[in-house]
Amino acid sequence: MFKVKSLGQKISMVMVGVIIVTLLIVGVIFMLSMKDVSDVVISTNKEVGESVTAISSTSMTEVSKQRLVELAHDKASIADGFFIDFERAVRIVAADAERIYGNPNRYVQKTVRPPKKENNGKLSLQVLYSDNVNPNDSRIVHELGLLGNIGDTLMSVNSQFDDLASIYVATESGFMVQADYIAASKFDDAGNIMPLDARQRPWYIGARESGEPYFTPVVRDAHTPQLGIMCGVPVYKDGKLVAVAGGGMYLDALESLVKNVDLGASGNSCILNRKGQVLFSTYSEGTLAAVDGGPDLRTLDGSIAEIATDAVNGATGIAMLEIDGADQYVAYAPLKTVGWSVFVILSQVSVEEPTAMMREKLSDLTQQAIGNTNLLIGHSLVMMVSVFACALAFALANSMVLSKKIVKPIKALTEEVQAIEGDNLDFKWDMNTDDETQVLADSFRSLTERMKMYINDIQLYTAKNERMSAELSLAERIQASMLPHENPPFPDKKEFEIFGVMDPAREVGGDFYDYFFIDDDHLCLTIADVSGKGIPGALFMMISVIILRNTAMMIKKCDRVLAQLNEALCSHNEAEMFLTVWIGILEISTGKLTACNAGHEYPMVKHPDGNYEMLKDKHGLVLGAMQHMKYTEYEIYLEPGSKVFVYTDGLPEATNKDEKMFGTDRVVETLNVDPNVSPEQTLQNMRKAVDEFVQDAEQFDDLTMLCIEYRGKQK
Repeated sequence: MFKVKSLGQKISMVMVGVIIVTLLIVGVIFMLSMKDVSDVVISTNKEVGESVTAISSTSMTEVSKQRLVELAHDKASIADGFFIDFERAVRIVAADAERIYGNPNRYVQKTVRPPKKENNGKLSLQVLYSDNVNPNDSRIVHELGLLGNIGDTLMSVNSQFDDLASIYVATESGFMVQADYIAASKFDDAGNIMPLDARQRPWYIGARESGEPYFTPVVRDAHTPQLGIMCGVPVYKDGKLVAVAGGGMYLDALESLVKNVDLGASGNSCILNRKGQVLFSTYSEGTLAAVDGGPDLRTLDGSIAEIATDAVNGATGIAMLEIDGADQYVAYAPLKTVGWSVFVILSQVSVEEPTAMMREKLSDLTQQAIGNTNLLIGHSLVMMVSVFACALAFALANSMVLSKKIVKPIKALTEEVQAIEGDNLDFKWDMNTDDETQVLADSFRSLTERMKMYINDIQLYTAKNERMSAELSLAERIQASMLPHENPPFPDKKEFEIFGVMDPAREVGGDFYDYFFIDDDHLCLTIADVSGKGIPGALFMMISVIILRNTAMMIKKCDRVLAQLNEALCSHNEAEMFLTVWIGILEISTGKLTACNAGHEYPMVKHPDGNYEMLKDKHGLVLGAMQHMKYTEYEIYLEPGSKVFVYTDGLPEATNKDEKMFGTDRVVETLNVDPNVSPEQTLQNMRKAVDEFVQDAEQFDDLTMLCIEYRGKQK
């Protein structure tokens, strides 16, 4: 640390003989220069600080807001999965009921008995009648005996879905076959079985009137303090409603999802129903607390009403509004299945805390520089008084030398400070004056170095995000390499033509398709959909591809391949993910296609000189959900010119901005616009139709398609 020499000492050595008038001129020049330096230091500090703060504030706030939106989307996707699984379970029962009613001659009469109190607490099957139904009526007895064949399905579905309270089928004739654990609740205080007319229940009426799956509002269970929801799916025979399949589900898992916020002490979340009421919330009190029969947020005063209206209408977004006297960022995303919305809330203070810390640090540095400048000016004033006291002893001849030695460094410092603007934060100072000017220059050099350090930190943060994007891109390439990508894949095989595509909703996805030869005469082809998306779904997908391919090469039986794959996926499946699969083995020489379906979409089949039609094959339970499941094969004989088109649910469930889905009917219509084109052109036509339908709407699910044309032996 150098020793600062006083300006008074330097002036005393060189000002001998200078007249007082010259001293006054030098003093005025000195003070004006110091004032210029002070003004430039203060102005430049403020401008640079405001510029750095503005850039940092915008960048950090946007990153935090985007994280909130992604978290809302993730929670909405997980929550929607609960209801998709619930609806799928009821659909399974409805489909089984339609098969029974549509093919009565295939089934024997099975007995279903009324409830027994001793069955309370264990899963049991029972029948309940409405009060205007005669259980001994021959038509009722016959219909009940026929519908008794659905008992195994009801018991299996209820035992496989932990959140299900009850599963049942209620008929238009006035009785209901039901599987649940609460047999004792079917009796009144006198010990008599209470009549039940399900046709008057909301889930039955809603399904009957809408003609499609219907979810009731949330209700509190009559026998427990738990909240639940019911779903009804209509059952038709020859176009006429004969029954409604229904079920009740507890919402404990949904409530747990809401309370697991993972945003720190100031983070909260809640779920709104389609009436704008809060169902579940981390708030114990206030506007967003969950209260039975709470207010419709759309009717409240302020911005919360506008946000609630957008959320109930299925919108996605983020906004800042005042909630119970505090400014909060609110991100929201829809649960499409039931028309609800997830809210994720984080206080404005938490979102903008990094920016506030940087602003405070820059403010401290600025005040420090201003303080140093003012201190030096004060010292200079003291020195000038001393100079005037000794002025009479200075010589006129030395006044010019004095002016140059004192003023030149100050002017140079002023020019260097004024040169700092915009992106230029480099401060150059080659002099060594050994006085207060040097102290001021060193102070400003330190200030600019600290500013560059903070800007460099921001650049490193941006580079880290770009590196994460690069890693996701590598994962996408690795996943793509797992799927067939050569076209044509088997150029020496003229008996068939095959083509497949997979477009993930994110960088990586959970869908996959595959085709490979088991031996010279048998081609295995498959398509599947993992329950998750993103990196977890991609990992589960790659494991499934490898196991399925190896199992198929060894076993060569579709039903056993799915059974073995199911056992492998159920083992250590702590993430509780599952997989829908359609698999087929084509015998090239004969055109016989042996296939098996585990909860996947129905395939589309086109025979020569005909159009594509949906093949409603028999579905087994999804893979990874329950061990020791069995699956059933079926056979299709393909003639030369026949085609098979399979796909994942991302195709019929592609949604436009009006929340309308593409649908299986539109899939069939698109295939039959030009049914005789090649498999590759078929997939291109389908993708074009989806893009024209969806337009600017975001793709929320992976979209995978596979098409094969059988040509037979070639001459």
